[in-house]
Amino acid sequence: MIKKLSPVIALLGCIAITAASFAQTKPATKAPATKTAAAKMPAKLAFTKDPATKVEYHFYKHASKGKMPLTAKMPVMGDYVSISLIYATEDDSLIFDSHKKGGDSAGNVKLKLLKSFDGCLEQGITMMAIGDSAAFRINTDSLFNKSFHMRGGVPPQMRGYKNLVFKIKLVKMQTEQEVMEEQKKAMDGVKLKEKASIAKYFADSNIHTSPTADSLFVIKQVATANKLIQPGDSVYVTYVGKLFSGKVFDQSADHPGAPGFATVNGRPALAMVYSQSMPLIHAWVEVLGMMHEGDKVTILAPSSIAYGAHAMGPLIPAYSPLLFDMEVLKVVPAKQ
Repeated sequence: MIKKLSPVIALLGCIAITAASFAQTKPATKAPATKTAAAKMPAKLAFTKDPATKVEYHFYKHASKGKMPLTAKMPVMGDYVSISLIYATEDDSLIFDSHKKGGDSAGNVKLKLLKSFDGCLEQGITMMAIGDSAAFRINTDSLFNKSFHMRGGVPPQMRGYKNLVFKIKLVKMQTEQEVMEEQKKAMDGVKLKEKASIAKYFADSNIHTSPTADSLFVIKQVATANKLIQPGDSVYVTYVGKLFSGKVFDQSADHPGAPGFATVNGRPALAMVYSQSMPLIHAWVEVLGMMHEGDKVTILAPSSIAYGAHAMGPLIPAYSPLLFDMEVLKVVPAKQ
């Protein structure tokens, strides 16, 4: 539980439309009627091809051709849009409905508009204004190979369809700058909430300590006069990881004989070779660099030096400060 996660290439809060979600199900016999605007649209459509972009489109509602002036704001490539989405085969066999699976609480998905080929879905969305609803006919081969970059190309269950039809309502659009500002505001709120929870924990527990430069709090420490752990040393550590509630989310005692663990003096201990680049959360890297064989510590790791925005299963929510009781049972110096 103390290993760090691999980097995730995604913007916080975005719900990405991925190839996996599009290809996840076998088309249904017919798209069932639902309350979504897109689902009420007729199956047989007359598409018009835009000569400049090659987009094949059919508008159900197009604000720029109605009361809204032609100067109505449309999204451009690089913008983020939130859309209500259904996609199906040309004979209206349902494949994906964002109101049923894959959407947010309002049934919408969010994606960044990037052109992948002439006639792609993203180009079609740039023809829409907020509130518009439309259908776009997209070439199946180009979709999976050029937009989704699917290994193996078009999935077997999609190969019988020359085109797929995307029925969309444009709900919201944002520039990249607006998305970044929105995320920063949300992040600032989360940081303030976490800071308040740490202050409350210290007040309730009558703890008075200051953080290190990297925000690590060492709450208790029983130090020895043994040699400080050095890079390359083999280190064997027992630990108990807890939340502020006292709930234990992981402990070395639960892993006897597990890979990466060794038994020292009859106790399961996490075994590692110490270095600044160990694949552990930063809080562990920092505190082990302060410890000696036989030392015991209790530390508080804010989420910034723990798991950050990533929830670790059902036990550790995103942005959780963590408590660790640690003991260095054994240190084997690196060979000189």
